[in-house]
Amino acid sequence: MRTTFSAVVIEIDGTMTAQDLPVDPLWASLRIPAGIGAALDAVGDVGTTGFVLGRGPHQGTASLLVGANHQDAPAVPVNQLATAIVHRYGPVTDRPIRGRAVLVAGWDENPEPILGPVAEALIASRSARPAQAA
Repeated sequence: MRTTFSAVVIEIDGTMTAQDLPVDPLWASLRIPAGIGAALDAVGDVGTTGFVLGRGPHQGTASLLVGANHQDAPAVPVNQLATAIVHRYGPVTDRPIRGRAVLVAGWDENPEPILGPVAEALIASRSARPAQAA
C-alpha cells in the first residue's frame, strides 16, 4: 500500500510545488486509488473533478484534479494558473478552475505519481517563463 503520492500542487496564488502527499489508509479500504485519495486530502473536498491533459496521442499524459464541490462555490477563489493549464492542454471548458489543484501523471480515474525530477522540471520551466500563465 502506498503511503505517499508525488504530485505537483498548484496553489490559488499560482505557486507550484512538488510534494509527496500523504495517502490515508482509509482510501485503500474504500478502494479509492491512492492518487485520488491524496488529491482529496490536498484540495480539502469530498470529491474530485479531473481534467485529462494532453491532446492527440499525448492525451492522458497528465491530469489536473480539483475539488468537485469547490467548482460551483463562488466563495472559492479562481486558480488562474490551473485554469490556464486546462485551457491550454485540457478539454474545452468556459468555467474557471476554483481552489487548490493537484497535477498527477496519467488518467484522472487512476492517476500515477509524478516522478520527482519531472515535477521539478515542470516547475522550473514555469519559473523560467513568469510572464506567461502556463
